[in-house]
Amino acid sequence: MDNVLNETYTKEQYESFFDEISYDEIMTNLKNENTDDFKKIFSIINLSEFLSENDFIIFINHLTNHTTPIREVVAYKLEEFTKDYKGYFLNEFSKNKLLDGIIDINPNISRAVCNVINLINELKPDFETEIIKRIDELLFKIKEYQNSTGDLFDNDKKNRKNHAKNKKLFSLYWYLEALSVCASNKNYEKIIEILKNTIKFCDYTIREKTAKILIKIDNAPIELLQIAKKDQNFYVKNQVYDKINFED
Repeated sequence: MDNVLNETYTKEQYESFFDEISYDEIMTNLKNENTDDFKKIFSIINLSEFLSENDFIIFINHLTNHTTPIREVVAYKLEEFTKDYKGYFLNEFSKNKLLDGIIDINPNISRAVCNVINLINELKPDFETEIIKRIDELLFKIKEYQNSTGDLFDNDKKNRKNHAKNKKLFSLYWYLEALSVCASNKNYEKIIEILKNTIKFCDYTIREKTAKILIKIDNAPIELLQIAKKDQNFYVKNQVYDKINFED
């Protein structure tokens, strides 16, 4: 780390980053596309307020299409701002950034974004509808993939290394996690149709998220709860073990 920094900065320049930084300096660093990652990260860490919604938009814009360290620190800071700046999360730009952040390749970012959605009830109705739409589109692509390869529901093939398959499963996993924090009865029928599909996946993490949604919606179909309770994977059945009463 020191060698990398020494190649870029003098000792005096490096130490100056830890001096007090003003709000205007922070925003200038975030607005400038040529600001290096270290300065941007340091600026984001030191953000404690926003003087306008436009400044928040400049900040949340770094949640996507930037390097992983920048995206990750933005995701963590977003959770911090949910209490005092909830209204700034509700504009279309911010909502679209959050929706795209759900399936970031870095799971820490995905998890933080789902936490943000969980903390802001006003986001949930619109997000529920959009996430269901995105899951339906993804399941259609997965069905096409399944028809051509046959390995998503084949126990003998489920561990085969395949980037295309793993990317689809990763996205589905995090969309289901996001749906679990905002699912309501408004889209009951659509959600049940999704769960009827995902409860059959060989990947236990998809079945686990399916079970997690089942226990959060009212009047979940008993047949789906039974499938989850009889699942061979502990993490899947553990989601529903005390939710239904029947003889195994």
